[in-house]
Amino acid sequence: MQLTIKVIIASFIVFISVFAAKSATAKNNRIAIIVEYVVVEGKEDKVLNMLKKHATLTIKEEPGCLRFEVLKPTSKDGSLVRNHIMVTELYANQNAAAAHAKKPRLAKLLSAIRPMLTFEKVTSSIVLTSPEH
Repeated sequence: MQLTIKVIIASFIVFISVFAAKSATAKNNRIAIIVEYVVVEGKEDKVLNMLKKHATLTIKEEPGCLRFEVLKPTSKDGSLVRNHIMVTELYANQNAAAAHAKKPRLAKLLSAIRPMLTFEKVTSSIVLTSPEH
């Protein structure tokens, strides 16, 4: 019985060690954020301009932001999808992404554009591989 308890404790310690190592690795991985917006008719240019300005300032002021792109989706035939905008952001790690999320400039931007949106979806991911590696 003592051997069984020792095996259970040893297994638990291994599990915790592996979990902690994976968590530490996740915190050090680059973070990609993809945002999809659908804009109220007639407000697309205004939202695009605000997002472009925000992207430029983010790259300039936040060293942990590696990339910030404002995209205009297209359909299969290459035509622009009206009132749709996407944003892709790449951060050096979770700390850089979290620091960006806390910026007053982001809160101000979101409060300004959200009344002009009919849809907003934010997806955050850990980058597992990319051509740079």
